Amino acid sequence: MKSIYLLIRNTSLKAYSILFLASICSILGLCGCLQGFTMSAIQVDEYYTALPPKPDFGYAEYDHKKIYFAQSTNIRHKLLFLIHGAPGAWFGYKDYLNDSLLLKEFKIVAADRFGYNHSDNRLVSIDEQAKAFYTLLKKYPNYEVTVVGRSYGAAIAAKLAMDYPEMVKKLLLISPACAPKLEKYWWFSKPVNMGFIKFFLPSYVNRASEEKFAHQEELANLEKDWSKIHCPVIILQGGKDWIIDTRNGAYLDSVITKAPKQYIYLPENGHLLTAERKDLIKDLLLKP
Repeated sequence: MKSIYLLIRNTSLKAYSILFLASICSILGLCGCLQGFTMSAIQVDEYYTALPPKPDFGYAEYDHKKIYFAQSTNIRHKLLFLIHGAPGAWFGYKDYLNDSLLLKEFKIVAADRFGYNHSDNRLVSIDEQAKAFYTLLKKYPNYEVTVVGRSYGAAIAAKLAMDYPEMVKKLLLISPACAPKLEKYWWFSKPVNMGFIKFFLPSYVNRASEEKFAHQEELANLEKDWSKIHCPVIILQGGKDWIIDTRNGAYLDSVITKAPKQYIYLPENGHLLTAERKDLIKDLLLKP
């Protein structure tokens, strides 16, 4: 009996050791591959010194929470509002904010969502994020607003169009994580959301993980409201997207029923379409 007990104990210890090592590898891997989700003030200055013009920065406030945003300094009658995914920050669109062709057509604003970068670090619902961004966009009265949302930001962009149709005139949903039954999880999703692992991870990774486990329920709350969208919608979905289920684009095409829409499936592209297909996105934004 003692030998059986020792065998079981040793097997259990081995299993825990493997899990521990796998967790450590996950931590190191995530920290390494997600380094691009940070950008210091010095790096921002260096980037725009080399590639001007540099945007202005400021804060808006919603429900006693701060929203940090970047805005181009030009004046136009159209406004392009850019919403990032998870994790992310305004600087995920840094090369849109200085794009000369876009700046000829739009004043451009990109914000940090709640929980990320310089905005308030508390995560809130999709509904609350849309309300917060509505408050921000009211700083720009009389603008014709085009909203771009990518990945987890797509649902927030859509919520803006649902609830504030008088404001949103055009909608681009890029690599959209919007179908509640298609929320994608990996073997490391739950371990990364555990207290022990979270201790070693950057805050933006923890915020993204926390958001992921609330996302399915949040998206389910939107299902009854897709018919509220009436402005023109463009949906972009990459066929080699390993971050989200590639059926998300078709899902949106099926549930947005009361708006003129264009669903573009890009079989050879992945999740990061704002980088991979900036040429196409610019053409779509600049098309009358």
